[in-house]
Amino acid sequence: MKIIANSKPKYQALKEYLTGIIRQETMKPGERILSENELAYKFEISRHTVRQAVGELVSEGWLYRIKGKGTFVDRRPDRNPPGTKNVGVMTTYLNDYIFPSIIRGIDNVMNEHGYNIMLACTYNRHEKERSCLNGFLKKPLDGLIVEATKSALPNPNLDLYREISAKGIPVLFIHGFYNDLNYSYIVEDDVKAGYMAAMHLIDMGHKNIGGIFKVDDIQGHNRFKGYQNALKSRGLDFSDNNVVWFDTGDMEAGPDIDNHDGIKEMLDLCTGLLCYNDQLSIRIIDNLRSRNLKIPENKSLVSFDDSEIAVASYVKLTTVAHPKEKLGRKAANSMLDMINGEKKFYGVKMKPHLVIRSSTYKPCI
Repeated sequence: MKIIANSKPKYQALKEYLTGIIRQETMKPGERILSENELAYKFEISRHTVRQAVGELVSEGWLYRIKGKGTFVDRRPDRNPPGTKNVGVMTTYLNDYIFPSIIRGIDNVMNEHGYNIMLACTYNRHEKERSCLNGFLKKPLDGLIVEATKSALPNPNLDLYREISAKGIPVLFIHGFYNDLNYSYIVEDDVKAGYMAAMHLIDMGHKNIGGIFKVDDIQGHNRFKGYQNALKSRGLDFSDNNVVWFDTGDMEAGPDIDNHDGIKEMLDLCTGLLCYNDQLSIRIIDNLRSRNLKIPENKSLVSFDDSEIAVASYVKLTTVAHPKEKLGRKAANSMLDMINGEKKFYGVKMKPHLVIRSSTYKPCI
């Protein structure tokens, strides 16, 4: 197939073809274009010509590259927002747990640079996420920072994210991201977090270690992966009976720990426990107390997030700390770079660290 006119350089004609299909929305932001080899074969031109055309389109903001994955459609540089000094921030929750610290980190940086933040909350529900996105589409925005909703599940709202991006508005995800969108993200390295939590229990001498993880958020899957990696690295057997999964609905209702057969069986089998977050850990501790079991003498527990409630209980939680405000500041500074065209793509995994308190102990022999 030849699309190259004799009157203009071949690389220029290829550039016009690619920008044309992006303008016509035949390809939308986040979609991968053909490889250099595929473009060269399809249009009967050299790879050097393709490389020149694609390189210029990357520099101009039409495309971006991800090492090892390919080249993708970026937000359209011919549709840059007019400079509203507004940045949208959409999280699953707003007023409790670790979210005020994250939002404070974002707001502090944005305020330093003269930006306002416009807050929205999805309550970790897809229909609410859609409503929030439609609201943002009607508002003047320079950028959008998003905590993904039920990030481990297929998302029905990708069309709205692409519509926002097509308007020239950069989108940055925090905590998790949607695999079907090749958008920027800044997250905690949750695989490493799960590994660190499990290894702490293993190093203390625990051999039968259970875990409770969240099934509809990618953080739960990644922490479970880290837990698996730790067991495997020390030659410990994995057992399905030692793992319990719950979802957002369970968490909102308050997991019925007292009557949950899987949790009761897991607590009977294991001396060491990993809990998805600090909120759930407190519920587990209360359940163990009702059964006359003590933390850490009878059961050791490692949590995640290092929220304020990690030290509010009579048992101070050993927990893998979430970066919270630091992550918020990092997200805000990255968004400013994207708005100003200084960088097109961020793929950042922040290193976790373990905070050791009094909820872990060597197992009773």
